[in-house]
Amino acid sequence: MNDDNDQQLSGLPKPKRALLTTAIADAVAEAIATRHLSPGVRVVETTLARTYNTSRVPVREALKVLHTQGILTGGGHRGYRVAEFSAEKVAQVTELRLSLETILWRDALLRWQRDGPDLSEAEEMIQRMAFAARGGDFRGILKCDLGFHRAICAQAQNNVAYMCWDAIARHTLIIFNLARYRDRDLRAVVTRHRRLLAWLTDNLDTPVDEGALRKVLADHMQGNRLMRPDLPDDATATGSPAGK
Repeated sequence: MNDDNDQQLSGLPKPKRALLTTAIADAVAEAIATRHLSPGVRVVETTLARTYNTSRVPVREALKVLHTQGILTGGGHRGYRVAEFSAEKVAQVTELRLSLETILWRDALLRWQRDGPDLSEAEEMIQRMAFAARGGDFRGILKCDLGFHRAICAQAQNNVAYMCWDAIARHTLIIFNLARYRDRDLRAVVTRHRRLLAWLTDNLDTPVDEGALRKVLADHMQGNRLMRPDLPDDATATGSPAGK
């Protein structure tokens, strides 16, 4: 049993961020998002410590964080297991994310109208996303998708709302995976993010309509889960592993 768990956890991405506890929590969430760890799989503290060549202390703290966030279940002498993401939980996280991003993107637009836009990081995320799409890199697409939305949210400079958004970022990454985008070609995901960025730039000189913004974001989030009939031909070709 331990050998099986060692094999499942040995392929987790190595953390690169300075704060090891956060990095390990992010790496475990990413492993769940990419289906390296499935619901119900036991996450063993000692195995993670060996994987990351660290003591059990930062691993234990990382698992506690994920448990508090509902990404892991169990704890104590029972150990931790990957939680199920029910349809109800997905709906709750998505609703909260939509509300938070509406606030953050509204504030970003207002700040850009006052100080001038800075879309460089969002544009870079789209470029990376396009590169990942060409290579069929679903894991890369997941990270760039979240990175794109993070880049816009950070521009709002609304620290309270951003802190709340960041608290569910790991949930969002996992939900991205659960949806698997439902697209036959990952380029469709890139197309939708380009459209979303174009909408932002088109509305830089007009009064911010929060209702319209919420609808655009809701359509975008739904579009990342369901195949859209209005995509151009070059975004709907077959052959991507994302739909498998």
